[in-house]
Amino acid sequence: ESLVAEAWRTGRLEHPNILPVYSLRLLPSGQPELVMKRIEGRSWSDDLREHPVFVDGEATLRKDALNRHLLVLGQVCHALHFAHARGLVHRDVKPDNVMLGGFGEVYLVDWGIATAPGPARALAGTPAYAAPEMLGGEGATVSERTDVYLLGAALFEVLSGRPPHLKPTTAEMVASITTS
Repeated sequence: ESLVAEAWRTGRLEHPNILPVYSLRLLPSGQPELVMKRIEGRSWSDDLREHPVFVDGEATLRKDALNRHLLVLGQVCHALHFAHARGLVHRDVKPDNVMLGGFGEVYLVDWGIATAPGPARALAGTPAYAAPEMLGGEGATVSERTDVYLLGAALFEVLSGRPPHLKPTTAEMVASITTS
């Protein structure tokens, strides 16, 4: 069911920075099959490791790397703006969910937990990047602002070389965010 739901959500988002869905069908076994565009490239997180803005021990800013990653971030912003205009919040924006093609293509992928804005019903996303409202709780609401926070978390990683939250468990993550 979750694969079919993701296919429907992603299929609604026909945009140059969102991976297109080509087909959704049932196999003879009854299992769904989702066919998406093949990306020949790598994740943004791999690119961040290969082209850091700062190198360990150096205080020198590598402007070429910074410009490279800011261009990627800008393309992710375009994808999110498009999704928000169509009533979807991604909720898991992070460098691992951005794919870079071999000719400059940038795709925001993994729309599996995308949802309409509204109450945060349960923990979703990746704790190392999570916005406070993603942890749920009374009155927590997921909105476009959630994705904006996640964009900031990605920018934090571009500049620091690590995600903003380094707590190893969800419980520690909840404690860290709710006390800050």
